[in-house]
Amino acid sequence: MKKGMVLNIQRFSIHDGPGIRTLVFMKGCPLRCPWCSNPESQKGTVELSYIRTRCVACGKCAGACPCGAIRISEDGAPSTDREACESCGSCVEVCSYEAREIAGELFDINRLLKEVEKDREFYANSGGGVTVGGGEPAQQHDFVREFLKRCTERWLHTALETCGHAPWEHLEGILKYVDFLFYDVKHMDPGVHKRMTGVSNELILNNLGKIASKRSGPEVVVRIPVIPGLNDSKENVTATAKYMAESGGVKGIELLPYHRLGMSKYEQFGMEYKMMETTPPGSEHMKKLQRVLESFGMALGQN
Repeated sequence: MKKGMVLNIQRFSIHDGPGIRTLVFMKGCPLRCPWCSNPESQKGTVELSYIRTRCVACGKCAGACPCGAIRISEDGAPSTDREACESCGSCVEVCSYEAREIAGELFDINRLLKEVEKDREFYANSGGGVTVGGGEPAQQHDFVREFLKRCTERWLHTALETCGHAPWEHLEGILKYVDFLFYDVKHMDPGVHKRMTGVSNELILNNLGKIASKRSGPEVVVRIPVIPGLNDSKENVTATAKYMAESGGVKGIELLPYHRLGMSKYEQFGMEYKMMETTPPGSEHMKKLQRVLESFGMALGQN
Protein backbone atom coordinates (compact mmCIF):
# COMPACT_ATOMS: atom_id res chain seq x y z
CA MET A 1 0.00 0.00 0.00
CA LYS A 2 1.20 3.51 -0.83
CA LYS A 3 2.64 5.54 2.03
CA GLY A 4 3.00 9.28 2.36
CA MET A 5 5.21 11.47 4.52
CA VAL A 6 2.80 13.48 6.66
CA LEU A 7 4.01 16.43 8.73
CA ASN A 8 0.89 17.13 10.77
CA ILE A 9 -2.87 16.70 10.99
CA GLN A 10 -4.67 19.85 12.10
CA ARG A 11 -8.29 19.51 13.16
CA PHE A 12 -11.07 22.13 13.28
CA SER A 13 -9.51 24.39 10.64
CA ILE A 14 -11.83 27.13 9.36
CA HIS A 15 -9.56 28.99 6.91
CA ASP A 16 -8.73 26.20 4.47
CA GLY A 17 -11.99 25.66 2.62
CA PRO A 18 -15.72 25.62 3.36
CA GLY A 19 -16.90 24.70 6.85
CA ILE A 20 -14.88 22.94 9.54
CA ARG A 21 -12.03 20.97 8.03
CA THR A 22 -9.26 18.56 8.86
CA LEU A 23 -6.02 19.80 7.31
CA VAL A 24 -3.40 17.23 6.35
CA PHE A 25 0.08 18.74 5.92
CA MET A 26 2.27 16.76 3.52
CA LYS A 27 6.05 17.04 3.77
CA GLY A 28 8.24 18.25 0.91
CA CYS A 29 8.16 21.40 -1.23
CA PRO A 30 10.07 22.53 -4.36
CA LEU A 31 10.02 26.20 -3.26
CA ARG A 32 12.21 27.84 -0.64
CA CYS A 33 10.21 30.91 0.36
CA PRO A 34 12.13 32.78 3.09
CA TRP A 35 8.85 33.77 4.82
CA CYS A 36 7.59 30.18 5.03
CA SER A 37 5.71 29.64 8.30
CA ASN A 38 6.22 25.86 8.12
CA PRO A 39 9.91 25.49 7.22
CA GLU A 40 9.85 21.93 8.55
CA SER A 41 7.57 21.08 5.61
CA GLN A 42 10.21 21.87 2.98
CA LYS A 43 12.22 18.64 3.13
CA GLY A 44 10.43 15.43 2.23
CA THR A 45 12.10 13.40 4.98
CA VAL A 46 11.79 13.16 8.76
CA GLU A 47 13.67 15.86 10.68
CA LEU A 48 14.77 16.48 14.24
CA SER A 49 13.36 19.46 16.10
CA TYR A 50 15.21 20.87 19.10
CA ILE A 51 13.33 23.31 21.33
CA ARG A 52 16.08 25.03 23.32
CA THR A 53 13.78 26.63 25.90
CA ARG A 54 12.64 23.20 27.11
CA CYS A 55 16.14 21.77 27.44
CA VAL A 56 17.59 21.33 30.96
CA ALA A 57 21.02 20.24 29.63
CA CYS A 58 20.88 16.82 31.26
CA GLY A 59 23.09 15.33 28.54
CA LYS A 60 21.07 12.15 28.04
CA CYS A 61 20.57 12.93 24.35
CA ALA A 62 24.31 12.88 23.65
CA GLY A 63 24.69 9.50 25.27
CA ALA A 64 21.78 8.06 23.32
CA CYS A 65 22.80 9.31 19.86
CA PRO A 66 24.24 6.40 17.83
CA CYS A 67 25.71 8.79 15.24
CA GLY A 68 27.70 10.92 17.67
CA ALA A 69 25.87 13.94 16.26
CA ILE A 70 25.19 15.56 19.66
CA ARG A 71 27.95 17.19 21.65
CA ILE A 72 27.84 18.88 25.03
CA SER A 73 29.38 22.35 25.18
CA GLU A 74 31.32 23.78 28.12
CA ASP A 75 28.18 25.34 29.57
CA GLY A 76 26.43 21.96 29.46
CA ALA A 77 24.10 22.75 26.55
CA PRO A 78 23.85 20.18 23.74
CA SER A 79 24.53 21.08 20.11
CA THR A 80 23.54 18.93 17.15
CA ASP A 81 25.54 18.38 13.99
CA ARG A 82 22.70 18.42 11.47
CA GLU A 83 24.87 16.85 8.78
CA ALA A 84 25.67 13.86 10.95
CA CYS A 85 22.18 13.52 12.44
CA GLU A 86 20.07 10.74 10.88
CA SER A 87 16.84 11.77 12.66
CA CYS A 88 16.55 8.28 14.11
CA GLY A 89 14.71 9.49 17.22
CA SER A 90 17.02 7.91 19.81
CA CYS A 91 17.56 11.27 21.51
CA VAL A 92 13.82 11.93 21.49
CA GLU A 93 13.13 8.73 23.40
CA VAL A 94 15.41 9.68 26.31
CA CYS A 95 14.36 13.34 26.58
CA SER A 96 11.97 13.73 29.51
CA TYR A 97 11.24 17.38 28.77
CA GLU A 98 10.05 17.11 25.15
CA ALA A 99 12.89 19.34 24.00
CA ARG A 100 13.45 17.00 21.05
CA GLU A 101 10.82 15.84 18.58
CA ILE A 102 10.69 14.17 15.19
CA ALA A 103 8.78 16.01 12.46
CA GLY A 104 7.28 13.77 9.80
CA GLU A 105 5.72 10.33 9.86
CA LEU A 106 4.84 7.78 7.22
CA PHE A 107 1.12 7.05 6.93
CA ASP A 108 -0.59 4.49 4.77
CA ILE A 109 -3.87 5.55 3.20
CA ASN A 110 -6.11 3.45 5.45
CA ARG A 111 -4.57 4.93 8.57
CA LEU A 112 -4.90 8.49 7.26
CA LEU A 113 -8.51 7.87 6.28
CA LYS A 114 -9.27 6.69 9.81
CA GLU A 115 -7.81 9.92 11.17
CA VAL A 116 -9.91 12.22 8.98
CA GLU A 117 -13.05 10.10 9.44
CA LYS A 118 -12.94 10.93 13.15
CA ASP A 119 -14.22 14.42 12.28
CA ARG A 120 -17.00 13.37 9.92
CA GLU A 121 -19.71 14.71 12.25
CA PHE A 122 -18.13 18.19 12.11
CA TYR A 123 -17.96 18.06 8.32
CA ALA A 124 -21.63 17.10 8.08
CA ASN A 125 -22.79 19.87 10.43
CA SER A 126 -20.70 22.65 8.87
CA GLY A 127 -20.39 21.72 5.20
CA GLY A 128 -16.70 21.03 5.76
CA GLY A 129 -14.33 18.28 4.75
CA VAL A 130 -10.70 17.35 4.21
CA THR A 131 -7.97 19.71 2.96
CA VAL A 132 -4.52 18.54 1.88
CA GLY A 133 -1.74 21.12 2.06
CA GLY A 134 1.93 21.20 2.87
CA GLY A 135 4.64 21.63 1.90
CA GLU A 136 3.48 20.82 -1.59
CA PRO A 137 1.06 17.88 -1.92
CA ALA A 138 2.02 17.26 -5.56
CA GLN A 139 5.49 16.22 -4.37
CA GLN A 140 3.74 13.02 -3.26
CA HIS A 141 1.22 12.94 -6.09
CA ASP A 142 0.55 9.19 -6.17
CA PHE A 143 -0.27 9.04 -2.48
CA VAL A 144 -2.30 12.27 -2.43
CA ARG A 145 -4.29 11.29 -5.53
CA GLU A 146 -5.24 7.91 -4.07
CA PHE A 147 -6.04 9.42 -0.66
CA LEU A 148 -8.34 12.08 -2.13
CA LYS A 149 -9.95 9.47 -4.40
CA ARG A 150 -10.78 7.40 -1.34
CA CYS A 151 -12.14 10.52 0.40
CA THR A 152 -14.50 11.24 -2.49
CA GLU A 153 -15.67 7.63 -2.46
CA ARG A 154 -16.67 8.27 1.14
CA TRP A 155 -18.56 11.43 0.13
CA LEU A 156 -16.08 13.71 1.91
CA HIS A 157 -15.66 17.22 0.49
CA THR A 158 -12.04 17.67 -0.61
CA ALA A 159 -9.77 20.70 -0.97
CA LEU A 160 -6.16 21.11 -2.06
CA GLU A 161 -3.61 23.83 -1.31
CA THR A 162 -0.84 23.99 -3.91
CA CYS A 163 1.96 26.26 -5.11
CA GLY A 164 1.37 24.83 -8.59
CA HIS A 165 5.02 24.00 -9.26
CA ALA A 166 4.62 20.39 -10.42
CA PRO A 167 4.41 18.46 -13.70
CA TRP A 168 0.95 18.95 -15.18
CA GLU A 169 0.22 15.24 -15.26
CA HIS A 170 0.81 15.05 -11.51
CA LEU A 171 -1.53 17.94 -10.74
CA GLU A 172 -4.14 16.81 -13.25
CA GLY A 173 -4.34 13.38 -11.65
CA ILE A 174 -4.90 14.85 -8.20
CA LEU A 175 -7.45 17.44 -9.35
CA LYS A 176 -9.86 14.73 -10.53
CA TYR A 177 -10.69 14.26 -6.85
CA VAL A 178 -10.62 17.88 -5.64
CA ASP A 179 -13.74 19.97 -5.01
CA PHE A 180 -12.03 23.20 -3.95
CA LEU A 181 -8.58 24.46 -4.92
CA PHE A 182 -6.37 27.11 -3.27
CA TYR A 183 -3.62 28.12 -5.71
CA ASP A 184 -0.68 30.27 -4.58
CA VAL A 185 0.65 33.00 -6.87
CA LYS A 186 3.62 34.78 -5.30
CA HIS A 187 4.63 37.16 -8.11
CA MET A 188 3.81 37.74 -11.78
CA ASP A 189 7.41 38.41 -12.87
CA PRO A 190 9.33 35.13 -13.46
CA GLY A 191 12.71 36.62 -12.54
CA VAL A 192 11.48 38.17 -9.31
CA HIS A 193 9.60 34.98 -8.49
CA LYS A 194 12.81 32.98 -8.85
CA ARG A 195 14.71 35.37 -6.59
CA MET A 196 11.92 35.12 -4.01
CA THR A 197 11.33 31.36 -4.02
CA GLY A 198 14.17 29.68 -5.90
CA VAL A 199 12.01 28.79 -8.93
CA SER A 200 10.42 30.67 -11.85
CA ASN A 201 6.65 31.13 -12.02
CA GLU A 202 6.32 29.89 -15.62
CA LEU A 203 5.26 26.34 -14.74
CA ILE A 204 2.97 27.69 -12.02
CA LEU A 205 1.12 30.05 -14.37
CA ASN A 206 1.00 27.48 -17.18
CA ASN A 207 -0.65 24.98 -14.86
CA LEU A 208 -3.09 27.58 -13.57
CA GLY A 209 -4.03 28.46 -17.14
CA LYS A 210 -4.85 24.83 -17.86
CA ILE A 211 -6.95 24.57 -14.71
CA ALA A 212 -8.83 27.81 -15.43
CA SER A 213 -9.59 26.76 -19.01
CA LYS A 214 -11.38 23.57 -18.01
CA ARG A 215 -15.16 23.67 -18.12
CA SER A 216 -15.41 21.36 -15.15
CA GLY A 217 -13.23 20.91 -12.12
CA PRO A 218 -12.69 22.37 -8.67
CA GLU A 219 -13.69 25.83 -7.57
CA VAL A 220 -10.46 27.88 -7.72
CA VAL A 221 -9.27 30.60 -5.35
CA VAL A 222 -5.89 32.24 -5.92
CA ARG A 223 -3.94 33.24 -2.84
CA ILE A 224 -1.30 35.96 -2.67
CA PRO A 225 0.98 36.01 0.38
CA VAL A 226 1.60 39.75 0.80
CA ILE A 227 5.31 40.13 1.59
CA PRO A 228 6.47 43.74 2.17
CA GLY A 229 9.23 44.78 -0.18
CA LEU A 230 8.90 41.67 -2.34
CA ASN A 231 5.46 41.42 -3.94
CA ASP A 232 3.24 43.99 -2.22
CA SER A 233 3.44 46.71 -4.86
CA LYS A 234 0.26 48.00 -6.45
CA GLU A 235 1.76 47.12 -9.84
CA ASN A 236 2.24 43.45 -9.00
CA VAL A 237 -1.19 43.03 -7.43
CA THR A 238 -2.76 44.83 -10.40
CA ALA A 239 -0.94 42.53 -12.83
CA THR A 240 -2.09 39.48 -10.88
CA ALA A 241 -5.71 40.62 -10.70
CA LYS A 242 -5.75 41.51 -14.41
CA TYR A 243 -4.29 38.13 -15.38
CA MET A 244 -6.82 36.22 -13.28
CA ALA A 245 -9.77 38.28 -14.47
CA GLU A 246 -8.83 37.73 -18.11
CA SER A 247 -8.09 34.02 -17.73
CA GLY A 248 -11.53 33.23 -16.29
CA GLY A 249 -12.22 30.12 -14.26
CA VAL A 250 -10.94 31.70 -11.03
CA LYS A 251 -13.46 32.57 -8.33
CA GLY A 252 -11.32 35.32 -6.86
CA ILE A 253 -8.14 36.29 -5.04
CA GLU A 254 -7.42 36.12 -1.32
CA LEU A 255 -4.72 38.25 0.31
CA LEU A 256 -2.64 36.63 3.05
CA PRO A 257 -0.61 39.25 4.98
CA TYR A 258 2.90 38.24 5.99
CA HIS A 259 3.33 37.25 9.63
CA ARG A 260 6.10 35.92 11.88
CA LEU A 261 4.20 33.10 13.56
CA GLY A 262 6.61 30.46 12.27
CA MET A 263 9.82 32.32 13.06
CA SER A 264 10.74 30.23 16.13
CA LYS A 265 10.65 27.05 14.07
CA TYR A 266 13.75 28.04 12.14
CA GLU A 267 15.96 27.76 15.19
CA GLN A 268 14.30 24.48 16.14
CA PHE A 269 15.32 22.93 12.83
CA GLY A 270 18.76 24.52 12.58
CA MET A 271 17.69 27.00 9.90
CA GLU A 272 18.30 30.72 9.49
CA TYR A 273 15.34 33.10 9.41
CA LYS A 274 16.26 35.67 6.78
CA MET A 275 13.38 38.11 7.24
CA MET A 276 14.15 39.61 10.64
CA GLU A 277 13.96 43.13 9.19
CA THR A 278 10.57 42.57 7.52
CA THR A 279 7.48 43.74 9.36
CA PRO A 280 3.88 42.69 8.62
CA PRO A 281 2.00 44.96 6.19
CA GLY A 282 -0.17 47.67 7.75
CA SER A 283 -3.95 47.58 7.58
CA GLU A 284 -4.16 50.66 5.33
CA HIS A 285 -1.76 49.12 2.82
CA MET A 286 -3.78 45.90 2.79
CA LYS A 287 -6.96 47.91 2.16
CA LYS A 288 -5.32 49.62 -0.83
CA LEU A 289 -4.39 46.26 -2.32
CA GLN A 290 -7.89 44.99 -1.59
CA ARG A 291 -9.34 47.89 -3.57
CA VAL A 292 -7.17 46.90 -6.53
CA LEU A 293 -8.73 43.43 -6.48
CA GLU A 294 -12.20 44.94 -6.17
CA SER A 295 -11.62 47.06 -9.27
CA PHE A 296 -11.17 43.84 -11.26
CA GLY A 297 -13.99 41.98 -9.50
CA MET A 298 -11.48 39.56 -7.96
CA ALA A 299 -11.71 40.44 -4.25
CA LEU A 300 -12.43 37.67 -1.77
CA GLY A 301 -11.25 39.28 1.43
CA GLN A 302 -8.20 38.92 3.63
CA ASN A 303 -7.40 35.78 5.60
